Amino acid sequence: MAKTLIALVVCLSFAAPVPAAAPVQPKTDASPQVKPAKPAWSELKPAQQQVLAPLQEQWQELDTPRRKKWIKVADSFPKMKPAEQERLQTRMKDWAKLTPEQRRVARKISEDQKDASRETRANQSAVAAISAVVGGEA
Repeated sequence: MAKTLIALVVCLSFAAPVPAAAPVQPKTDASPQVKPAKPAWSELKPAQQQVLAPLQEQWQELDTPRRKKWIKVADSFPKMKPAEQERLQTRMKDWAKLTPEQRRVARKISEDQKDASRETRANQSAVAAISAVVGGEA
């Protein structure tokens, strides 16, 4: 299960990133109205519903940015090779089986890996720049 979770996190970390939501300003209105996330499952095209079927039960729980991310994945599905399609469907099914807490942990691991990757690239760039300067002085 741990290997599957890690593989799923790595796969999803390469998917289009979900931008951080802007801070929500408290409303002064006495009756706050929460906008439902869009699009609703019924608003998806049949092809999108077919690809995203493993997520149908969780669709109501997804916020709008996550729904849009999954729609992009569904729209790119026909362009994938059959092996990629099968791998994606398997990982979506695995993701759907996770508890909300397990998903939160998986997202955290993914974000930590992205941060580490950014830091590694920055360090490599710094080393290259230093090497160029030091190499140029010799």
